Amino acid sequence: MILAKILSSYTFRAALATVLGISIVVLIVMLAVYSLFSYNYFNAVHDGLSIELERFSEAYEQGGLPAANHFIDQRSQQFHVVQFAYVIADQDLEKISGSLKDWPEYREYGDGWLNFEMGILQDGSASREQDFVAVTQLMQDGNHLLVARSDVEVLAYVSFVTGILFRGFLVTVVLGAVAAFIVTWEFQRRLDNINRSIKTIMAGDLSARLKISQLPRDEGSELQQLAINLNVMLDRIQDLMDGVKQVSDNIAHDLRTPLTRLRNDLVSFQKDCSTNEFDRVETLIAEADDMLATFNALLRIARIELGETRTEKVSLALDKLIEDVAELYEPLALEKGIHLQLELCPIECVVDRNLLFQACANIVDNAIKYTPKDGHVQITLSQGDQYGFDHQLGEGGNQEASVTFSVIDSGCGIEQSNYKKVLRRFYREENSRSLQPGNGLGLSLVAAVAKLHDFQLIFRPNDPGLQVHLHMQG
Repeated sequence: MILAKILSSYTFRAALATVLGISIVVLIVMLAVYSLFSYNYFNAVHDGLSIELERFSEAYEQGGLPAANHFIDQRSQQFHVVQFAYVIADQDLEKISGSLKDWPEYREYGDGWLNFEMGILQDGSASREQDFVAVTQLMQDGNHLLVARSDVEVLAYVSFVTGILFRGFLVTVVLGAVAAFIVTWEFQRRLDNINRSIKTIMAGDLSARLKISQLPRDEGSELQQLAINLNVMLDRIQDLMDGVKQVSDNIAHDLRTPLTRLRNDLVSFQKDCSTNEFDRVETLIAEADDMLATFNALLRIARIELGETRTEKVSLALDKLIEDVAELYEPLALEKGIHLQLELCPIECVVDRNLLFQACANIVDNAIKYTPKDGHVQITLSQGDQYGFDHQLGEGGNQEASVTFSVIDSGCGIEQSNYKKVLRRFYREENSRSLQPGNGLGLSLVAAVAKLHDFQLIFRPNDPGLQVHLHMQG
């Protein structure tokens, strides 16, 4: 996983591009060094041959053939690394003396420089062709002098230098790629820490912050500065979100009392009003009840999210709780001709009964409310990961201990792009506004209760309809 991230990351590609650029520069430098070395080295070889020919000719001029032979013997004993070959030939280029077997057939390639091939005895019997570079000089007595040097040592030395340069280039590329991988791995590791914290925040925990201690300690670090700026931004977002929630909660709290007084006055007025005004006052009371229900739901959601609601979690039979919810809504389902199907597995769980009852009731209420006549609503309580939620959520847990409460209907459903939006306060889809009255707080309360119990609230399309799941991992 981490390897795939590194290989696909922009940082790694940028680092490789940098290594490639540096490698090209190193290659150009090495080629320049090689060219300069080769030029200087071959010049040195030519100069050495010219000096050697000059000394050889001086010995020949001063002492003739005996002196030349003595010079050859001395030089063969003196040189152990660089071996020169010598030939003295007459006017017809017939060998008179020297270390080569005869006067070679050469090729002239400029400025008196010669090149030829000649077989050299090896191991006393085998002969191998070798290249020689040579220079010649015509003496006053008409004889020819030739001094040659084998290319074997020259080419071996050039090959040695070329090998060093190539290995240096290869090491540069390999070490550069390894360094790029290590740097990217370290950067990716720190970036993963940031991403994990951001995912936690995206899941709804706005109080979470990026851990500066996991980043480089130097104050000038880009990652540290990024984390600081993100934390400051999150603080600002949380302040704004808390401000919006506080305003709505304050409005609900402040208006609930006068609305209650208004409702009570309407009830009192209804007792003394005429028959013609009775129905109108009753409608006003119903509207006041709806407004009070909305404000009460707002305050309840706020208390649950802030942890102010006193929760009394006890071990109870979830299947019995779901039966009570289904029994409560069965008359409404029968009135609309909706087939209500229950499949409940006996399960014990530690929950807050009142809050969970309200959450399950809201889900069932929405299903029946938005399912057309002669539709069907299926309510199930199952144990085990039958829907693949544990794998989908990427959590490691006991799949056999997973519990899922599901409500599956054949109603109008919810657009998949709005699955997160319907959890917001007062949000309602446009098509649902015309079908049923409501305040858009039912699923917000369900989400708050699910978070309090560490349940996962999951929506899935049913085609037609909607699947709503409250999933608790084992």
